[in-house]
Amino acid sequence: MPPKFSKPAAPAPAPVSCVAAASTKRQRLCPDYEDDIHCNLRLREKNAEERPLPDYLKKVQQDRVSESERASLVGWMDKFVRDHHLADGTLHHAVAYVDRVLSVRSLTADSGYELRLLGAAAIFVAAKYEDQRAVWKLKADKIASYGEFATGKEVLDMEREMVEALGYQLGGPTAHTFLGHFMRYAEEEDKTKILPLATRLVDQSLLDYTCVRILPSVVAASAIFLARWALNPVVDLAWNMELEKLTGYNCSDLTACVLVMRVFSRSIICNPCS
Repeated sequence: MPPKFSKPAAPAPAPVSCVAAASTKRQRLCPDYEDDIHCNLRLREKNAEERPLPDYLKKVQQDRVSESERASLVGWMDKFVRDHHLADGTLHHAVAYVDRVLSVRSLTADSGYELRLLGAAAIFVAAKYEDQRAVWKLKADKIASYGEFATGKEVLDMEREMVEALGYQLGGPTAHTFLGHFMRYAEEEDKTKILPLATRLVDQSLLDYTCVRILPSVVAASAIFLARWALNPVVDLAWNMELEKLTGYNCSDLTACVLVMRVFSRSIICNPCS
């Protein structure tokens, strides 16, 4: 049986200033609720109980897990999601679950096996959260076979302990959530060009430990900025007043994240249409 997890003790989230969610140039989809939805998403992403510690590898894991080992796990989880054709958003929620659990519980000596088991259980939970039909696609025994675990019971035990450690809070917004939220007014051309590239950038951000400390909304907005810049490298066109109103961020708010993302996604940006 995996060791019991302890629920994190966290302070109440700081108040957030909510910016009008909808564009003034395009028709609002749900005018009665959009601002409330936007405000709620921004509040939840700052909820300490649903955020990983920015330095958990050092503070909690005490270097039992390295940044490269975490990146390898995320890569394995990505392959798992793709091999099983799971719903969009599954990987982002699963990685968020892993980061949050590792922020409150240190691994044992056999960290490689336990880490992969945690990743598999996180996908199991995230898949069912995103699409209830996933219960027919994924079974504990099937996951055990894929991950080379001893039994399906190990997966179920880890799932139970993981959900408890998360305080049963499974729906916090991710960068994938915000990307869809920010691109909801996109014209067809943007959806066929900018959205796919921004999605690749947001997915790539999961591999980089630095992005753990950045709010998901900032990662999503920065991905849109970089995608627009890569497809049309004119600074004035990468961001505009409409996007600022839609996201609540201006260029200076995104600078630090854009610089981080530009480094690890250089190959994607240099070949945006590949």
